[in-house]
Amino acid sequence: MCPRFVRFFSLFFGMFLSAASGEGAALPADQALMENTLGMKFRAVPGTTVLFSVYETKVADFEAFLKAGTYKERLDTLRPHFAQTSEDPVVLVNLQDAIAFCNWLTQKEQAEGRIKSNQGYRLPTNKEWNAAAGLESSTSTKDMSTTAKVEESLSFVWGTQWPPPVGSGNFQSAEIPGAQDDYPFTSPVGKFNPTAVGLYDVAGNVWEWTMDMRLTANAEGALRGGSWAYFRRECLTAAYVYRVPVGLRAPTIGFRCIFEDKKRTAEMLAAESAAELNALKKRQEEMTQKGNVDKAEVDKLLKRSDGEEVAALDPKTLTPAVPDKPFTQPLRLEFAPLPGTKVLFGKTEVMLLAWQAFTKATGFRGGIQPAFTASPHHPVVGISWDEAQAFCTWLTDRDHQNQLLPAGARYRLPRDTEWSVAAGLGVEPGADPAVKHLANKSQFPWGDGPSAWPPPSLSVNIDANNVPGSRDSFAKTAPVGSLLPTKEGIHDLGGNVGEWCEDPWPGAPEERVIRGGSWISSTKEALYSSVRQHQARTFTRYDLGFRLVVDFGS
Repeated sequence: MCPRFVRFFSLFFGMFLSAASGEGAALPADQALMENTLGMKFRAVPGTTVLFSVYETKVADFEAFLKAGTYKERLDTLRPHFAQTSEDPVVLVNLQDAIAFCNWLTQKEQAEGRIKSNQGYRLPTNKEWNAAAGLESSTSTKDMSTTAKVEESLSFVWGTQWPPPVGSGNFQSAEIPGAQDDYPFTSPVGKFNPTAVGLYDVAGNVWEWTMDMRLTANAEGALRGGSWAYFRRECLTAAYVYRVPVGLRAPTIGFRCIFEDKKRTAEMLAAESAAELNALKKRQEEMTQKGNVDKAEVDKLLKRSDGEEVAALDPKTLTPAVPDKPFTQPLRLEFAPLPGTKVLFGKTEVMLLAWQAFTKATGFRGGIQPAFTASPHHPVVGISWDEAQAFCTWLTDRDHQNQLLPAGARYRLPRDTEWSVAAGLGVEPGADPAVKHLANKSQFPWGDGPSAWPPPSLSVNIDANNVPGSRDSFAKTAPVGSLLPTKEGIHDLGGNVGEWCEDPWPGAPEERVIRGGSWISSTKEALYSSVRQHQARTFTRYDLGFRLVVDFGS
């Protein structure tokens, strides 16, 4: 287990299982097992803060969900072209179906008093699934050697042997010389050898949905583990990620649930955050000793990462906004003049401090809570375009009352053209965002040309584990302004969270432009300044937020 989790695992595990099961005594950590109202069993997975279902979600489990009658989709009429027992994994479910099942089970058991309001079921993240598959890179606190990374990328859930040893999983064994299993289609769950932590069918039987989804023209989800129909070696490696449309239903696709106690997760991630901050401080010392980063600038970033200065400001102490001058408003949203435009551009993404003030003042209930710990200085995520608009309207009215905005001025989302200027692209050729998408493949928000990739230290918060030669100190989102700014003083235009823009997507009036990568981005194509994504204005996701501009009537 990852060392930083050990003491929290020991401290909270007994309390966690006792609360979840309603029993007074907890099982020892090495025998930890929870059973829910459907008879689904769960085990702890080292390197995660959650419990994994021992089995893939069964036909019987999903039929209980359908019989409850709360889900509008008529999935009870969908059947694969082969016979299944109640103990086989459910198939023909898309990402929405899998999430709906988890939400139903959470609400059911909370209503019955079986679990607490801070406990519930969801799909695993890719990182959690990696830990369940035994990938060292997902749990180790040490940098792995290049050789070790290559070896891991070629390994399987059962080890390194090929063809798969007898008992390792349900695959299309007829197409794998030397392999054998006794099931032409799905098998009842638990018929093959478990992993070291006691999970079954992590390899084979059915592909499993995770909660990780890419913002693309046709939103893509991530499937893991292979299925009864797969036989190609590279598709059965433990690290393989199969990207498919989120609406896809197929007889090879199912899912596995995890159980999370958010209080326990918060405690464990607090320890992880402390370790990350210590690592950041160590890097600060290394970089300033080398003389390639200004110490005062890095000290400022460290204060931000420590979570300092998160209280709201007294409006009476602030100077009203005027064109071409920096401006700070009471909820600590900072703005800078943006040459070539008529707006003041948000220096950071909107943080939780501001969003929580909005929800408290209005009773607004939009947005989703991310499945990770975030302080008031972190960017708000899970916000739709429409919800961002509601925030803009409220904040505009509030700061007019505070006499900090002149008549006719307002807060709004950046236009696509303004975002491009802020990211260093200037005035791009092309009539609309679709034409400009990826037209420039050399410019990143933090630099241009070959020297900008991999990203320099302290320049961007991304999935650095999947970018050779790169690293950052944040496992998920970073507190806003924690990384080095552009020359105009603007932070996080690449990475951290994707950002809504004001513009509709050409030819799709209900969709809106999204700019910038996020903390789960790991490719150049996702992080070029010129990349555009687009989604329905009601779309939400745990790596999607927004920033504001001050418009003086342009």
